[in-house]
Amino acid sequence: MRITFVLPAPIRIPMGGVKVVYQHAARFVAMGHAVTVVMPRRTDPSWRGRAREAAVQVRDRLHRIETSPYYQHPGVVTRIVPLATDDALPDADIVIATGVQTARWVRELAPQKGAKVYFIQHLEAHIQSDVRQTWAYPMAIVTCAQWLADEVRADGLDVLGVVPNAIDPTEFYLERPIGQRGPRVAALYHRHPIKGPDVLLAALERLRALLPDIEAEVFAARPPSHRFPAWVTVRIRPSVDALRALYNRTAVLLNASRSEGWGLVPMEAAACGAAVVSSANEGISEFLAPGESVALAPVGDSAALAEAAYDLLSNEDQRVRQAETGRAHVARFDLDAHSAQFAGLLQSLVAHEVEG
Repeated sequence: MRITFVLPAPIRIPMGGVKVVYQHAARFVAMGHAVTVVMPRRTDPSWRGRAREAAVQVRDRLHRIETSPYYQHPGVVTRIVPLATDDALPDADIVIATGVQTARWVRELAPQKGAKVYFIQHLEAHIQSDVRQTWAYPMAIVTCAQWLADEVRADGLDVLGVVPNAIDPTEFYLERPIGQRGPRVAALYHRHPIKGPDVLLAALERLRALLPDIEAEVFAARPPSHRFPAWVTVRIRPSVDALRALYNRTAVLLNASRSEGWGLVPMEAAACGAAVVSSANEGISEFLAPGESVALAPVGDSAALAEAAYDLLSNEDQRVRQAETGRAHVARFDLDAHSAQFAGLLQSLVAHEVEG
């Protein structure tokens, strides 16, 4: 098959949903499919679109971000184009919208650009308030999580399939014994309110009061817009090797996000032996079991998040047991198998289009 993924913009920083796209794209290529990933520079052709593109370029220079795409893979063609139009996209068998911003673009493409698929990785109401209206576009829907499929079906719409996320076992794995970790926590920081940066900061302060010798590392794609206390180490865009090492020295991973389609960071951390303490967002229970492999706190409750982490850090046996169970739970998800499942769904759609 000839497969095109359409991303919302050129992606020059780490981004979970885009990583998932490239994971599947790389495996599609290994199966013998031709894959192109298209990144439009602008969301619209007006002066507003050009102004936004210029503003993004200025911000990226200030943050010392490379101009080339962050994700690339041999065999996957990555194409940066001005706009997602028929002229800019190759003819294909399948064209996949990968986010709410891209759904309208893909809907308007000519038939020769491919059978249209909407790959939903989050509810995305925080990006576009009328996201549910885009689900009704004439496209086959694939989701990364069962809870998202349930949301789509609750609107009376069909779902072609659910393709779970998984981690690459060559990137994230156990290097340091779980029982040989000090009182150290780690967390992903993102400035958007839906990611709970305020909750994370308050939880860290509360945890420091409960456990004065606590150490903390926070990693982020861009320099934080919040001020962290001096005892918290902030790392910007760590490499995969550095991130794996960070997870492996972490006893507890804090996930303060108010909403997640899935949540790759807790999955990566669990694979490396960190016990996960998370806000009870929708995505976390897709791969970890509350009370067994993840400790949950009510969404937005920084005190409960901190206290759940403290409980694990104060009880070595409980922490080790939860971390070991977490490793086992995330190991059930196989990246190669899920990509093969995705390819099978796309092939069935192409066959149906040919028969139709």
